[in-house]
Amino acid sequence: MQLNNRVVNEERISNRLLQPVPIDFLVVFRIAFGVVMCWWAISGVRNGIPYNNYTLPAYHFTYYGFDWVKPIDLSVAIGGVAVDGMSLLYIAFAGLAICIAMGLWYRLVSTLFAVGMLYWFLIDKAYYLYHYYLCTLLSLMMPFFPAGRAFSVDAWRNPSQRSDTAPAWCLWLLRFQIGVPYFFGGIAKLNADWLRGQPMRTTLSYMTDHPWISKFPFDQEYLVQLVCWGGLLFDLAIVPLLLFRKTRLLGFILTCAFHISNHNLWNIGIFPWLMIAATTVYFDPGWPRHLLHRFGWGNRPEVAETPSAARFSLPQRLVVSCVLLWIGVQTIVPLRVFVLPGNPSWSEYSHHFSWHMLLRAKVSGVRVYATDPESGRSGVIDLRPYLTQRQLAVVGRDPRMIHQLCLFIADDLATKGHPNVELRALALVSLNGRKPQPIIDPSVNLTKQPRDLRYPDWIVDLHEPYRHLAWKVPLEQWESQLDLDLPPQMMALRIPQRPVPKAGASSPDRSAAIAVSQRVDSVAGN
Repeated sequence: MQLNNRVVNEERISNRLLQPVPIDFLVVFRIAFGVVMCWWAISGVRNGIPYNNYTLPAYHFTYYGFDWVKPIDLSVAIGGVAVDGMSLLYIAFAGLAICIAMGLWYRLVSTLFAVGMLYWFLIDKAYYLYHYYLCTLLSLMMPFFPAGRAFSVDAWRNPSQRSDTAPAWCLWLLRFQIGVPYFFGGIAKLNADWLRGQPMRTTLSYMTDHPWISKFPFDQEYLVQLVCWGGLLFDLAIVPLLLFRKTRLLGFILTCAFHISNHNLWNIGIFPWLMIAATTVYFDPGWPRHLLHRFGWGNRPEVAETPSAARFSLPQRLVVSCVLLWIGVQTIVPLRVFVLPGNPSWSEYSHHFSWHMLLRAKVSGVRVYATDPESGRSGVIDLRPYLTQRQLAVVGRDPRMIHQLCLFIADDLATKGHPNVELRALALVSLNGRKPQPIIDPSVNLTKQPRDLRYPDWIVDLHEPYRHLAWKVPLEQWESQLDLDLPPQMMALRIPQRPVPKAGASSPDRSAAIAVSQRVDSVAGN
């Protein structure tokens, strides 16, 4: 009996997912996605992001298992101007995105765009942002949607392929994917730091000259708590509000207000506009033609009821299985933070892909010490020849990225005649206004630590207590204010507390290092 009930329930789910619905929602999403991604690509080229972030750096922090993903090593002269390969990729993104919006060669173009976005995303995790992750996921979904069957160049050129309907799984999968950042973003905010006002209190205190922030008394605790609890309740409530017809309009108005406020407060690029456009998938799937009909243009969309199928074909079963598998993965990955070790805001171990947005403000300083085990001489590595300013602003807050960098530096030193150099890191981090503490055991030789998926035992657990008022000591004075237990290799090279020297300054021991590394401040909102 239970088996029969299970079969019936599976057939009901399959029938709901395969039921045809008006294709209007998918057309609007296709156009909006194409326009927004074209805007993102053109803005990137204008701001020099492809060259500065991908072509210029000597090293990229690849994801584990994807070390083979490298930037395009190419230079082409266009009109007498040399254009690097990554800028060409961005230009290709812009062209492909416009074709997606127009519905021109949709399947081919959307597939090429998805492959390009996945390749671009995997090059360097130093540039990870949750909205880039979402754009990559949406890009991977686009080729499987029949979004080019209506209001497109493809439908105009080949009327036999035109259709006014799409299977309901497209609607529900889009609704699910757009709802994931909201829901898991709300779940992530159910932590002690956020509920007590950090990092929002500290972040807002750094923005007193912002034209919006300066108009409100954010030094008052009630307003900080209003922002924190308001953000939490919005994330948890917005998807239910959008799903129910009676509250849908209210939910959409709140969504627009929320994202427009974010656009004016934070530098998050295309994300607010993409989410506003994507949120329209929660309306009735035929809402565009309903709206036009209300103004006297066109007819209402009509979809004939399709009889329920007792048995499904192999392709239909495959589609339903893939949809459920995607939903399962997108649900399990964010929940892994509850079973994996470490505080994700501190260790960064499970931070990526978990929709932990605006939960951590980090100020970090990192210095890498090199020791020759044969002579015992030590020096401080200058990190600036290896990393750009943007990468330096990120690496200090993530212990595994520091480890990656040390492995790369060790390989570089080996090619220069120093094959057995030991590298140790003094990495001090202040999380959400806490007093700084080491995030890596400074006595550990990082060149001997394997790079794998296990939680590193050389990461120091967070032990500094929560502070209502943030630690305000300047970064240059941290070492004089902290009781640090340092190994002999570092104690011999304790650097006087003075401003960070400019590029080219010599190290305490020229035979082992080049210069003092630039210490990095980073306030990490994502």
